[in-house]
Amino acid sequence: MNSWMTFLLLNYVAFSFAEDDIIVQLWKKTGKIRGHVLKSGKGKDYYAFQEIPYAVPPIGHNRFKEPIEAEDWNGILNTTVNKKVCMQNNALAYTKIPDSMEMSEDCLFINVYTPVRPNNRRKVVLPVLFWIHAGGYFYGSGAYQYWNPKFFIDAGIVVVTMNYRFGPFGFLTTADNVIPANLGLKDIVLAYEWVLRNIHLFGGNINRITIGGQSAGGFSAGFLQLSKKLRGKARAFIIESGSPLLPIAIQEDPRYLAFSMGKALDPTFNSTNSKDLLNKLRQASASDIVMANVRNERYPLDLGTRSIIWVPVIENADDPNAVVTSPMHEAVLRGDFTHAPLLTGYCSEEFRFFIRNLTLEDLQTEGTSFDRNASYIIHPNLHVSKSDLQTAASKYRSIYTNRTFGTDPSAFVKYNSGDAFVIPGIRYAELVSKFSPVFLYQFSYLGEMDGLSFLPNVTGTDSVAHTAELKYLFGGVEGFAGEPEDYSQSDQLTMKRMVTLWTNFIKYQNPTPNSNQLLDNVIWPRLRASDIQYLDINRNLEVRYNPKSYKEVKKVLTQYIQPPLTVF
Repeated sequence: MNSWMTFLLLNYVAFSFAEDDIIVQLWKKTGKIRGHVLKSGKGKDYYAFQEIPYAVPPIGHNRFKEPIEAEDWNGILNTTVNKKVCMQNNALAYTKIPDSMEMSEDCLFINVYTPVRPNNRRKVVLPVLFWIHAGGYFYGSGAYQYWNPKFFIDAGIVVVTMNYRFGPFGFLTTADNVIPANLGLKDIVLAYEWVLRNIHLFGGNINRITIGGQSAGGFSAGFLQLSKKLRGKARAFIIESGSPLLPIAIQEDPRYLAFSMGKALDPTFNSTNSKDLLNKLRQASASDIVMANVRNERYPLDLGTRSIIWVPVIENADDPNAVVTSPMHEAVLRGDFTHAPLLTGYCSEEFRFFIRNLTLEDLQTEGTSFDRNASYIIHPNLHVSKSDLQTAASKYRSIYTNRTFGTDPSAFVKYNSGDAFVIPGIRYAELVSKFSPVFLYQFSYLGEMDGLSFLPNVTGTDSVAHTAELKYLFGGVEGFAGEPEDYSQSDQLTMKRMVTLWTNFIKYQNPTPNSNQLLDNVIWPRLRASDIQYLDINRNLEVRYNPKSYKEVKKVLTQYIQPPLTVF
């Protein structure tokens, strides 16, 4: 081989290695990371960086402490696979955790997916979706295996996902800073601050970030919109099937629940000292903590979402690290939040997801228990006085049925869908709309892609369950299985519409910036508080008014709820 051919071969090898070795030097010399190439929905290359540490592992002495920014590392960290999920105890979680992954307390990682090669000398500044995963604050993950972003990538969006602590590890607190409050939300805030420092390295624009999430991820996105910690640091918000005004989204007696955990771990534990509890919790194994049977005996209801206890709390406003500093309903009433465009909505019958293991007889039994207990129909966090409770509950139930919940299971499911998700979500949208553009939707398309057709359906043909819309946005465990071509033309069209609406909003803060044949030439109007409009997403796209008995429920609740106004 002559010298010229040798020169070409050596340079080809060097060039190929450089092209395949995707290295990014992070901000502040935290360290270098190595990414890899994945394929988008259209088969194009994009660049993935998975399981990047954004915080010091919250283990040992750091268990139940506020998150600390990740320390520098030497060399190049391989960030090409997700291996860990945060500690969780839930039958549904176990069925979703891929075999290749393990539960661990050391789980505070962030993932970045970008359609442009990092370190590209061209000035590419793409919009960013910062996605907060769902799971009721007790299970789930932000890993690639759960949330495959390939369709957002095809639309020119940089996507960021992350893990955060949940369950007792993220939301148990002694309410006195011995065990600080809202550790899970503080993890999310630290991850977001990581994005603000680093996303330009991946082609993202810090001035074009949309914070989004579904269910508990939607609660969190709402809490961040209300929080002074990130005031003005996001361009827009997406809140799916959630709101910080949900009655289940706040703990009102955190010390009681915290010390209940101590007692669950050790029946002889009788101390009321916060430091004693912290020591007990640090001595316990992570598996013992996550498996501990802690029940809220003051509200002993296990139906659907109502048994969730490890959720955010309202913190001391004088604490500089606090995320939630005032009653949420009051804050949004007075406009004390980041004024930014909001895309929000719900599935047409959310509660179907939560009755998947119940028979019709079970539903009738549960409905009867509500009929007998007004404090089940009117959540304690609504702060209705005892003297008004029975009357308020009776009026509330009469909106859905002129019978009883025990004899009308269809009405009982509709009530639960509204009470648990829809009504507080619309209330949040209505109040935000007085200060910022809001686009409200109802997802009513019942297709094959969501894989939920097996769920009990006692309310009608368009009874679309919680999580259904995600299947038309993402791949992975939380998205749909296979490829779009595996499904009907109607499913494929719905997915294209959903991706188009969501990515338009991320790009332009408007889901329909112009007329589009794919979207039936529909223009999605802004919500007006005086006459609530929303887009019904079914086989057709249709603008409708006054959703889900909202006006009637609002009339009852505003008559009886009392300060502090936390939820709705």
